[in-house]
Amino acid sequence: MGNFLPGWGPAVPDQPESLRVLVVDDDIRVADSMAKILSASGHEAVPAYSAEAAIKLAARIAPHAVISDIVMGPVSGIELANHMREHFPGCKVLLISGHASASDFGQKLLPRSSSLQFAPKPVAPDRILEFVASCRAQDASMEPAAGA
Repeated sequence: MGNFLPGWGPAVPDQPESLRVLVVDDDIRVADSMAKILSASGHEAVPAYSAEAAIKLAARIAPHAVISDIVMGPVSGIELANHMREHFPGCKVLLISGHASASDFGQKLLPRSSSLQFAPKPVAPDRILEFVASCRAQDASMEPAAGA
C-alpha cells in the first residue's frame, strides 16, 4: 500500500513489516514530528490534528496502530481509543500526555486492555518505535470490525 497523503508515508513503500500508524495530536508540530520519525523507519504514518479527524481517517486507512494525545477537545484521546477498540479491535493505541492528571488517568486505564499503552510527553523516538514494534508482534486481526 502506498502513501495515503502526499509527503507522508514509508521511505520504502510496501515493506511487509510496514505498519499503518495514525498519529494524533492537536499540536501540529508534535503530530508531524512523530509521523516523520515513523515514516523514516519505513512505516505509513498519517498525522491528524484532532480526534474527529482521526476517526474519519481511520475509516479510510484502517490503521494497525494509533499514537494519540489524551488532552484534546472536544473529543479526547481516551474517547478516540475507545472508538478504535470498538471499530478496529486489532489496533493498538499509545496514549500520550504532558498533563499529570491525564497521565494518572491513562495509567489507570492500562490494566483494562492489552491493546492500550501510555507514555508521558515528551515521547522519545525510541519509545515510539518500540510501541510500533510491539504492534508488529501482536497476533490479533488488523481488519476493521463490521460497521467501521
